[in-house]
Amino acid sequence: MANKKVNQTFVRFAIPAHLKRDLERLAVARNISLSALLRLVLSEYVKHKG
Repeated sequence: MANKKVNQTFVRFAIPAHLKRDLERLAVARNISLSALLRLVLSEYVKHKG
């Protein structure tokens, strides 16, 4: 498998604590990290609304 260099950047934003807890629960239920869940949600949103 070839090493693929991924260009990454970091995005920080504030959300209510209850929303973070809900998102963490969704991520745990899918056995993925919170970051992976947010990437998935944002990617799908941009794909459909972009």
